[in-house]
Amino acid sequence: MTPFEIAIVAILALGFVIPAWVLAFAFRERAKSVSVEEPNKRFFAYAALLQGLHNQLDPKSQAVRNGPLFAATVRELANYPEYRSFSVLFLEEITITGTRKFDNVVRAELKAVEAKLLEAKEPA
Repeated sequence: MTPFEIAIVAILALGFVIPAWVLAFAFRERAKSVSVEEPNKRFFAYAALLQGLHNQLDPKSQAVRNGPLFAATVRELANYPEYRSFSVLFLEEITITGTRKFDNVVRAELKAVEAKLLEAKEPA
């Protein structure tokens, strides 16, 4: 290979290959930043979850009590470890006094979720 051909190959490498890798890296970083969930969405989803639990527990509410939905909603609290202190306080205030099947299920779910939240590490 002549020095001229080596120079042409080097110019092509510097002119096309390196910028292509740089662009690929930039697009990858951009895709990562777009896919990151917006923090406000998580907060509002958590707030809606707590509001739903509160409505189910409110004795003045005309809402129909739904044991399976309540148990599933309580379980969903474990998906928000960043709010674990609030969730644990909320769960500790819930008292289930019934003896039906779903009362027992909800009571067990309350204990399980509270234990899971207490052993979870603080999110970074």
